[in-house]
Amino acid sequence: MAVVYLAGCVCCIACAVFMVTGMGGAQHASGWGMRTASRLAQNWCLALGKLQVVAALLQLPSWRALSDELARRLFAQGIYLSKEGACAALLGALVAISCLAALMSRSVLGLVVGVFGFCVGLSVWHSSRARARERALIDEMPEVFRTLAMALGSGETLMQAIEYVGMHEKGYAGKAFVQAALRLRCGSSTEEAMEELSHELDAPGVGMLTTALVIAQRTGSPLRGLFQSTAQLVERQGEYERMLSVKTAQVRLSIRIVCLLPLLLVCLLSLISVDFQHGLTTLPGTVSLMLAAAMDGVALLTIRRLMRGVL
Repeated sequence: MAVVYLAGCVCCIACAVFMVTGMGGAQHASGWGMRTASRLAQNWCLALGKLQVVAALLQLPSWRALSDELARRLFAQGIYLSKEGACAALLGALVAISCLAALMSRSVLGLVVGVFGFCVGLSVWHSSRARARERALIDEMPEVFRTLAMALGSGETLMQAIEYVGMHEKGYAGKAFVQAALRLRCGSSTEEAMEELSHELDAPGVGMLTTALVIAQRTGSPLRGLFQSTAQLVERQGEYERMLSVKTAQVRLSIRIVCLLPLLLVCLLSLISVDFQHGLTTLPGTVSLMLAAAMDGVALLTIRRLMRGVL
């Protein structure tokens, strides 16, 4: 029954996506049919969001991050969907992709390929998003140190300085400082607020920053000179990392192509070649595929170990 619900959800979501992309958003939708499709899609997703499988998927970081991103983008288009509803929509998309792959291959193997491809794509997206966030934080941290040095040097308290950084810095760092200031205003201790801040900002110099703020709160030590020199060091580290990324870009691209090409070829042949599908169902074919996958995985792990911090 849940599969039937998901199939219906996919149809409703397809109508809503057509409305958003083709008609300019829910607020500009014309016609009773489009508005009805949008409401129906939202109701289906919200109802499916109560399933246990949705709660289990939201425990995974990649599914949780993509569900939050989908809910945020739909809200910007005027469509409200909770995190659970967005996850249910993604689950419906997974079912649709898997069924389409099964129809293309006319085999149950296509269903497996569709699920595997969706999960791999989701993992790649999450990893890419994490790397982009890390690079953005590295670029933001020098200005954060300079802003803190200026605020503390002008005589502001720790809470005022953190609020000042949150108001004037945009991006991930600004949001983290806004939350830290809110915790301090709600009665959290300086140690607790700084510990949460260090967990949210995984960037160079954050550990030193939070430790210095806690010590300064206790002793009243001046931190302007320390933060200014730290800003220069963090900025220089970011320049070195960008230089390293540029110089190794070709090698990293070659590694990704070599590692992913066999996987893509196996998935493609599983969808379009009947002979390849029959070969995989035999014992020699299954053993050969498992050996090839194991060898490719060992090679990828070896390369990642040799180029740790670069890939």
